[in-house]
Order: sequence, then C-alpha cells, then structure tokens
Amino acid sequence: MTLAAGTKLGPYEILSPLGAGGMGEVYRARDVRLGREVAFKVLPEQLSADANRLARFEQEARSASALNHPNIVTVYEIGQADAVSYIAMELVDGSTIRELTAGGPMPIRKVLALGAQVAAGLAKAHGAGIVHRDLKPENLMVSRDGFLKILDFGLAKLIEPQSGQMSAAPTLAQPETQPGTVLGTVGYMSPEQASGQPLDFRSDQFSLGSILYEMTSGEKAFARKTAAETMSAIIREEPEPLARRRPEVPIPLRWIVERCLAKDPEERYASTRDLARDLVGVRDRISEVSGSAELLSLEAGRARERRVPLAAAAAIAAVALLAGWLGGGWRTVRFAEPPSFQRLTFRPGLIHNARFATDGQTILYSATWAGQSRPTLYQTRPDSPESRAFDFPDADIFAISSKGEMALSLHIRGGIGTLARVPMSGGAPREVVEGISYAGADWSPNGKDLAVVRNGGLEFPIGTMLYKGADVASPRFSPSGRQIAFVEGTAVCVIEVGNRKRQVLSKGWADISGVPNWSPDGKEVWFTAVRTGETAALHAVTLAGRERLVARVPGHLELDDIARDGRVLVAHHTFQLALAGRAPGEKTERELPSLDSPEPSSLSADGRAFLFTETGEGAGSGLAVYLGRTDGSPPVRLGDGQALALSPDGTAALTLRRPDPAASPRLVILPTGAGEARTVPTQGLVEILLADWLADGKQILVTGQEKGREVGVWVVDPSTGRRRAAAPEGILMYRGAVVSPDGRWFLGHHASGGEFTLFPVEAGQPRKIADRKVGERFAGWTADGQALYVYELGVNSARVQLLDIETGQRRVWMEMPSFGQAASGRSILMSRSGDAYVLRGRSVFSELYLVSGLK
Repeated sequence: MTLAAGTKLGPYEILSPLGAGGMGEVYRARDVRLGREVAFKVLPEQLSADANRLARFEQEARSASALNHPNIVTVYEIGQADAVSYIAMELVDGSTIRELTAGGPMPIRKVLALGAQVAAGLAKAHGAGIVHRDLKPENLMVSRDGFLKILDFGLAKLIEPQSGQMSAAPTLAQPETQPGTVLGTVGYMSPEQASGQPLDFRSDQFSLGSILYEMTSGEKAFARKTAAETMSAIIREEPEPLARRRPEVPIPLRWIVERCLAKDPEERYASTRDLARDLVGVRDRISEVSGSAELLSLEAGRARERRVPLAAAAAIAAVALLAGWLGGGWRTVRFAEPPSFQRLTFRPGLIHNARFATDGQTILYSATWAGQSRPTLYQTRPDSPESRAFDFPDADIFAISSKGEMALSLHIRGGIGTLARVPMSGGAPREVVEGISYAGADWSPNGKDLAVVRNGGLEFPIGTMLYKGADVASPRFSPSGRQIAFVEGTAVCVIEVGNRKRQVLSKGWADISGVPNWSPDGKEVWFTAVRTGETAALHAVTLAGRERLVARVPGHLELDDIARDGRVLVAHHTFQLALAGRAPGEKTERELPSLDSPEPSSLSADGRAFLFTETGEGAGSGLAVYLGRTDGSPPVRLGDGQALALSPDGTAALTLRRPDPAASPRLVILPTGAGEARTVPTQGLVEILLADWLADGKQILVTGQEKGREVGVWVVDPSTGRRRAAAPEGILMYRGAVVSPDGRWFLGHHASGGEFTLFPVEAGQPRKIADRKVGERFAGWTADGQALYVYELGVNSARVQLLDIETGQRRVWMEMPSFGQAASGRSILMSRSGDAYVLRGRSVFSELYLVSGLK
C-alpha cells in the first residue's frame, strides 16, 4: 500500500516516502506524542495477511530492538493500526553505502572507518546470538557526521552466539517470484548461504568482506551476468585480487578482506569482535606519522592567545637556517612571522560549515552542540568569545554574497537540504530550490547568481548543468568569477565557466574534507586532504598542478573559508566516548576521568565505585579493565580483559579474557587492591557472554554456552568450577548487575524476546514482571529488591523510571540531561539508593579556529 502525506496511523503522521523493499515500505513520519521524526516501516498491503511474512516482519523488530549498540539502528515501537503492521525506528539522516560507492571506490581511510563500525555492530549482534543474513550496501546507512547504522534485520535468525555451530535453517535462495522470498541478496551471500547449507555468524563476515571489497575497489567481488552465475562464482571462484584493482590498498586491509571472503567458514574469524579489532587497528595505524617538526598544534590555550608550538618554531628556524647556509655561508637570518591560531568556539559538539561575512570580521558557522539534535546557525567575531544564534530551522551556511546575502541550507535531512536566500540585515528565508547537498552552493562574485550541486552535477546558473560528474561537491568561485573549483571524488578540479573546460588539479587523495578555497590572488586553490599513511593536512595547488604543503596538524582538519586578507577559517574535529556521573549525596553531575572509549559495566551498591572496560586506543593492543570512582578521582587500571561485575564487598572484579581468538574465553577475578588474579575454571563452556556475583560473593552467575547446546545460565563455584543450571536453555541474563540484593533472583529474558522476567537462582518458577518497551534498558535494582531502575533515551534527556516488580507499574524516578549527541551510544548504571549513577555518552568535539600568517 502507498501512504499519502498526512496519513495518520496510531500516534504517527506520514510525512514522505523514503524507500521500499521486499520486507516493506519505509516512510518519514512524525511521532506526534514526542514531536520527533522517525523512520516508519509498514508491511505491504498484499502481504499483511501472510502469517509467515508477518512473523518475519515482527522478527525484524525483535531482533533489532534486542540489541543496544551505536552502530545498530534503534527500534522504538512495533504495532498495528487500521490493519497495518508497522515498525517505528530511528531516522538516520545520511546516505547508504550503495549511494556512497556510486561514484567509484572510497578513500581507504573511509573504508576502514566505516568497515570498523559495521564489524562492531555485527559483533554486538553475534554476541547476542543474532545473524543478519542480508548484509548489503543498501542496509548500511552513514549519517552526515560519519556514524554508521546497520539497518533491516528482517532476515535475522537467532542462533547460538558465536559457537561455531551451524543454524539448522537452510537459506537456499528461492526464485524471486514474490517480494522477500530470497533469504539474502545475490552478490553478498556467503557460499554456505548460496548453496543452501546451514550457516552461523561467519556468513555475515563473508558478506562484510564482499562489501569491503566493493568499497575499496569500486567493483563487486562476484558480479556476473545472471543471479545463477553470480551464486556459482560465490561458491566456486575467487574474486580478482584487490592488489590488481587498486595497488595502493594497504596490505593489512587486503588480508582482512581475503580472510572474510574465505570459502570455508573455519578460515574466517573465530569471533567478529576480533575482525572489528583488526579493522580498528589498521584504521588507527594508517595515519601514524613521525617527525614533530611537521606538526602545528591547534591547542591555542586561552581564548585569543596566540602562540606557536615549540616543535613548529624549531622546524621554521631549521628551514630558515638551512636557507641561509645554502645562500652563501653563515649569516644573520630574519625569521618569518609564525602562523597564529585563535580559537573561536568553546562548546562540545560538531561544527559543520563556517564562512567570513563581507566585512571580514563577522563569522557565521553552523553547529550541532551537545544536547541538540539539529544544526543551528551562529554568528561570532574574533574580538568576542560569544556566539549569537539565528532562529532558522535545521540551518547550515553555504556562502555569503558580496551584497551581504546568505545562502543557507534549511530542513536538512540525510545531508540534503533546501537552498534559501536570507539578507544578513534580517528577514525571513526565501526558499529557492530543494535537493542541495552538504556545502553544495556558492555565490558568484557579483552576488546575483548561485552555483549549486544537485542531480549528480554542478549547475550554474541554477537549472543549467555546467558539469555532470560522479560525486561532485563543494563548489567555490574564483575571485574573478571565471572559474569554479570543486571536489569530484578524491580529486580537486577547476572548470571554466565560459567554455565548460574541466581540469583536474590534484588527485589520488584518500579523503578530501571541507571546501576548496581560492587564495586571495586567485593563483592557488587551498584544500584539506589526506593521503594513505599520513595525517590530514592543508595543501595548496596552482592552476598548473604544482602542489605544496601549507600546514599539517594532528587530528581531523577541515578548511572552511579564506578571507581577502589571507586569514583562514579551519575546524578541528575529535570524536570520543566519555563518562559522566553523580556521587552519593551530591546534587550535580560531573565528567568522570576515562580514556578514549570507556564502556561501564558495574556500579557498586553504594554508588561510589564502578568498573569499566577501555575498548579504544587507550587500552593498547586489547581491552583493559579499570576501577573508577564517582567522586571524579582518577581510575585505576586493574588488568587486561573485559569488565563484567564488581563483587558485593568491592574487593574483586569479575572479568572476561580472550587470549586467543581460537580459544575459549576465560573468567578471571582481579583484586581491586593488593592480591593476585585468579582464573575461574570453566571447562566445557565454549562461549561466555556475561557474569555477575551472587549476593554472598562466593558464587557467580554465568551466561554461556556448552558445545552443541543453546545458551544457558549457570551458578558456578569460582574455586572448583562446579556448576549447575539456574535456568532453562535459551535464557540470557540482562547486561549489568542482574542479581537481586537478596541473591534469590536474577533478571533475564528468552533469546527470542526481551520481556523483563525474574528467574530463581534456586528452585522455583520464573516471574514475568512486564513487557519490555522498545528501546527500554535495565539500569539496576533498588536496595529493597522491590523495583528495577529502567530507562529510555530521548534526544535531549534520559528518563529513568522505577518498575515495580509486583504490579509492573512504572513511575518516573528522574530526568537526566543527555550526555553526548548520540542516544544509541549512551548507557546508564544506577546505585541501589537511586542517588548516584554513571552515564556513558558519545561526544563530538569540534573547535573553530581563525588562523593568521599561513603562507
């Protein structure tokens, strides 16, 4: 069925169509209750009566909603209205991998960054026993700020979590006579999937390998004339080596892709988490550089303080001294004035575009600050640290004309907005044309006409295609107006407006960020870009193609604008996971010390200590376990591994280690003070997912898996390893401190559903508390054991509720401000008293700088 704009289904109002597939049609819709926009997926009308299709539709919602990970789309609700079955889920503004690869191969850095996010999301799903089974470029959505989301778990099937055992359900493709009858997509199936054999999580690894191959080379790994020939190639043939298609691909990336594309599942990764770590390792090391003389620090210190780092000053001095010696012997050398960096913004968040106004002193920029969900336009000046916001919806700045008129992007969705003209002196926006991409417009020097990027090309004036090309972006007029610089893929180009002659000035970059800008004299085009194995840098190129390095900085640099006097606007970006919390008896929240990617797992009963796993670069080559304090004191590293649970008396930490990807994981008890580490005997368990201490601190509760069996929960003696089943097979513990304060119950759910259920540690019957709302998560127990803390994440806040065990009723306990910009990246742990907590958030830190003295 096709839903018209304005149609209302339950609490949702249809706004516009987004796409369609075999499993349903997707619309942009508004949740009128919360005032937020969602992706609204409905089952086609002709299939709504098909019980099998309806079950698969509901399976998608259950599979996705059971997962909590920043790289997996968040499902808000599943329901029915007017005989229409629907799923309301997170709306991701961005482009699919299919759209991003339409113009050819991606920059290596982007392949690694996006591939690592896909692998991380899959690792989460596989750990929960869920295989996607239809991984393809169309199901991978990248937001405009670079976060990737895995969509459409419509073909997901619950299996034993990464056991190595095969799912018993065959997935042989059937003739595609009706939508959705092919379980998987030809071209991205694994050999076992294409041949109708049982499969497990390693099938998704093969699909990811096919996608990585296509992102890197620009060609499909197994493309043939027909679907049958393609499936035969997947089963029997090897793809053309990446080294032939793209020789500059780093060898470690080639190895990863080749391992994922192994025909035998046993030759792929034993754990998808290890695949994710390998991709992260290559991603992080591809940018390493040596020689501090090349680095210009962007840490400007106090507002408006201007200084040059010692290493940069030393480099300048060395070059000048060498020039003097080459010029005819030792002599007095006059040093050039070093460049200076003045910081203009001071809030955590993401800066999008920035431009100089015609007076050269007023600066306009767009940013999405922490706690906001949409970009806002601001105005500032170098002589003031304050910024003033404009009252425009979802606004970004394209350009400012010589007559003082702004070209804005409004109503931004998925990186695409509506071009509008607004006088800087004031007035309402006048919308001009829709479908303009990020940084996709610029004024001609006369201030009358606009060049825009849309419909796969560069238009000037609007409506006249000046140049049609793949992946065109970021046009910028020369001072004379006779030429336009722009980006096409990984090349910087210039086109003559009069004769439409296009010239490639610089190519072969791994990535180009920001907008290419002309030097004030019009002789060079400046741009920020990175080559494989280097860091981001500011470069310049002449119209004859002669390149030079202007400045290199650590981190992600983005050129925004160049003023007529040569001053430069640049943005510096850092993405980081961080912790915040509140100690017992305190009224205010504080940021808690951590490294670059913390994941909290356990909060002590009194709310004063907590365990977290450091999963990023700060952990070194693996994972690291830390003991933190909610009073903000520095955390203490306890050892290697994944943090699981803090003992009731706070003297020991239960951790998980994987010394070898092919070996079974080990439970290790680390002392929080003096003492030796102890390994818990777990013979017979081929997988361990979660563990928690029982109330006496003498036994532990373990969720794991025996060979050839479903997941299970056991009570384990940590000294002898003796264990007994605490629940039927197929039961999973919730993540966190799941054991009740009296030690009689633990919180769990069946692998196929997410309802809150209490299971007895000793003999007894399970007690269902309440249905778990989509997106609702467990945060802890109350001290009396009569209620659970549960929470739902919104855009600007997190609502913590008390869920009464006897009645199933919920009441609001507290509303806490959001920490960071991505709800899917946040998690909460509550103390039993409810007055202390630890909150993890994902923050984006951007700083806008005014740079003077660059030559």
